[in-house]
Amino acid sequence: MMNNLEDSIYKSITKKELIKIFCVGSLIGSIVFLACYGWKILDVTNDSWLLTGQDISQHYIGWKFYRASAWHFPIGQIDGIIYPETSCIIFSDSIPLFAIFFKILSPILPETFQYFGIWGIATYLLVGGISAVIVRKSTESCWLCWIGSGFFCLSPYVFQRMYGHTALAGHWVILLAIGIWIYKPFFSTFRRKLAAWTGLLILGSLVHIYFIPMIMVFMFGFCLQDLFEKRGWKEDLVFAPVTVAVDLIVLYAVGAFSKSGGYSDSGLGVYSANLNSLFNPNNYAKYLKTLPIRPGQDEGFGYLGLGIIFLLGCALGIYIVYKVRCRKGIEQNFAKEIRRTQMAFGCSMVVVLFIFLILAWSPEIVFGTKTVMRIHYPEFILKILSTFRASGRFIWCVGYLIMTFCMMAVCYYGKRAVAMICMFGALLVQIADMQNMILIKKNNVCQEKSLQTIQSAEWEKLAKGKDHLVILPFSTVWQNQGISAAYEMGDFAVDHGMTINYFPLARTDLEQIALNDAEYMAGAVDGVSRDETMYILDTEEKGRNLGLDVYYVDGYYIGIAEN
Repeated sequence: MMNNLEDSIYKSITKKELIKIFCVGSLIGSIVFLACYGWKILDVTNDSWLLTGQDISQHYIGWKFYRASAWHFPIGQIDGIIYPETSCIIFSDSIPLFAIFFKILSPILPETFQYFGIWGIATYLLVGGISAVIVRKSTESCWLCWIGSGFFCLSPYVFQRMYGHTALAGHWVILLAIGIWIYKPFFSTFRRKLAAWTGLLILGSLVHIYFIPMIMVFMFGFCLQDLFEKRGWKEDLVFAPVTVAVDLIVLYAVGAFSKSGGYSDSGLGVYSANLNSLFNPNNYAKYLKTLPIRPGQDEGFGYLGLGIIFLLGCALGIYIVYKVRCRKGIEQNFAKEIRRTQMAFGCSMVVVLFIFLILAWSPEIVFGTKTVMRIHYPEFILKILSTFRASGRFIWCVGYLIMTFCMMAVCYYGKRAVAMICMFGALLVQIADMQNMILIKKNNVCQEKSLQTIQSAEWEKLAKGKDHLVILPFSTVWQNQGISAAYEMGDFAVDHGMTINYFPLARTDLEQIALNDAEYMAGAVDGVSRDETMYILDTEEKGRNLGLDVYYVDGYYIGIAEN
């Protein structure tokens, strides 16, 4: 099993060696990235592949609005994307960690600048390096560490999310949480616990808020082990609340709490993980048959990959053989302290796995298309869980723990030659199984700009001298033309220095935006900002009633107050 003992392998680790292992693992990650996604997306001035009408368009256009906004406090505030309301860079999923950094550098950056290619290669680099370091805790062989990093670099979860829900592909955050726990002997002092978990929670928060509960569950398991060992748990009563408090301060400073409306959303239970998730390729893999799931449960995609499934069998077999052989030997000679640590680690890990599984499956536990059972949470618990309504994403943590267990068990309990054969063979199987998913992602980033409903040169003429783009009612574009058209309208607005009253964001207060429609209508009648506004209307008649000149361009009714 995975271990965090201060054993002979741990004592053999040197700082110089860890740096080498990390760097080579990072190189493996970057090679995988370039082989699967290519070089072109690393060109920071190439944004055509980001304007395809998919979710990545939301992330990129959100960054463009943020870059065009003046600095405010909170520092993540965007002031033109749902005008006159404000939003936060967190709710456009534009990777706040990168958005804030590059906004600081904005004056020296080119006019067109995208960091999503940089984010992608950085993610694979970190996944490769961190995973190699994790595997080192169970073996003195650098080669086994680097083969192990290959599995994590080929993670189906990262491939599914990268350049889809791009921020959610930052699974190096999850691996860091596992790494801190695996290297618990190093992080046993109060100062190191506080620094490691606080830093990680802040990083996770600035990548995507879904990583917050994931990190906190791992941190809970880390502290639970201290309690089981009856060692250091009193310190945890201090460091854990301090860690959470510091993260809340950072979130406040970024603007996570500055929005109007609630943070809960519908869909809890719809976007859960299926009981078959870990073994269901969901049309992504090459060999295994896709199993039935309910609509929405692709959010709980947890497929391990055929190579990991094969390695899991190897790990279990090697571990059983080891236990049988050592039952009357080494096992009985373990020091009491080591046994207590193993038991505490094992029990706390089981608790963490159980929590992640329940979070991923609940509140309605489904196998295939049939309901197995429903968990009836109290109302206040449901409200909290609805903030993270796509609960199926918690299955990633289960998957990564299984991957880690497989590799560490094979490396730790198997002979080096056996471990090398099992690991390398399983990696070849994983590569073969992942071919379809790799091809899908390669095709995605090779797409050219497809936001093309705005084609006529008349748009440029009508937008000249306008400061605001107002859609009346706000739902007109996305209901009539689709979500990609709503992205395109936002892109047109930001490119022409205009605010817009509606852009698709996470956790948007649609009721408030609808109320703003009435104010815009009254403003158009009274002449308030009418000359500076370009209106997108649902009917020609509405424009006439507002005293506007109406043009029909590319399927849109555009209202303008002629000077």
